[in-house]
Amino acid sequence: MSNRKYELMSAEETSQILGIKLKRLYNICDAFDARDDDQWDLIENEHFEWLSPNIRTRRFYEEGAMAIAKYIQETDTAGKFAGFIDAVIEKITNRRKRTRQMLVRRRVILEVQELKGVIVRGDLVFIERPKVIRILGTNGKGLNAARSRVQDSNNLSGPAQMEPGVHFEKVENVEYWSQRGLVRIAQDMTEKLAQKSRRAWTEAVAEVYEDAIEQQRKYLDSFDAKVQKAMDQVKTLANHKCQATLERQKPDTPFDLHIHHLFDRATRPDLAALHDNLLAIHEDLHRGFHKWHGASSCEPKDFIEYLTTVESWRFEKPKMASHLHQLMNRLEKSQKAFENYYKV
Repeated sequence: MSNRKYELMSAEETSQILGIKLKRLYNICDAFDARDDDQWDLIENEHFEWLSPNIRTRRFYEEGAMAIAKYIQETDTAGKFAGFIDAVIEKITNRRKRTRQMLVRRRVILEVQELKGVIVRGDLVFIERPKVIRILGTNGKGLNAARSRVQDSNNLSGPAQMEPGVHFEKVENVEYWSQRGLVRIAQDMTEKLAQKSRRAWTEAVAEVYEDAIEQQRKYLDSFDAKVQKAMDQVKTLANHKCQATLERQKPDTPFDLHIHHLFDRATRPDLAALHDNLLAIHEDLHRGFHKWHGASSCEPKDFIEYLTTVESWRFEKPKMASHLHQLMNRLEKSQKAFENYYKV
């Protein structure tokens, strides 16, 4: 049932596919429910799911739409619905295709949220091998086999062999693939895969990946610029002072002021440019926290723990203890406000 959730259609979309008004759709549902001694039946979790049982609104599976389409065609006395089933099947097929394409776009966003594992060279965006494998829904063996097939092809009328620097690249022994190379691999898989669902997925990748990665490149360009601007603004507002320790940059005590993302940028890109999620702190404090915390994602509560344990010696004096109290209030507020927000 896990994959069937993508088949669920709203009543509004179902009525559009069937070419009938929403009121008629629900009238037909009432007709199905009214009698148990005929062939017309809508089964929960097979044909539909309740959206609200109390007001009897529903979402429909493809099987439910097809059952209603068959009812419409067979109970129509004027004969104007001849060929109706075929038309509905075509609409559902097109819907499946659109859904797969949107899922491919979402997969691209999940894999290319930031520039880690991504190399941009002009209009080419190279992504590292593990990301390619996940986007294609394959494994290393499948990727290698498709690459060999494409490169070993002797079809003179077909596309030229893939080239380093254009279709793929190797950087520090890590394999990267551009949109041109990934699409070539997806096209080959679509031709060779036997399983229909996997073939349909790679076909969708081949169709939309180039546009999806271009849109994501534009987003990353804009995203990086937006985040950097916010970081610069927070540094300016800090006025050369660490917002945790209150140390001030001076000629005789120089240090770099770093910007710390309370919710880390990789896990929560939605908060990466939010001033409330940024803290200007002494470079030693920043390095110390990340060495203590490790490479895993972080949240405000982790920084509070670090300050109150490892760095507690900094806050012994009454003035600093009061400052830490206020800072913890701010960080706890951010933790509560954003910890349960949707994560991209």
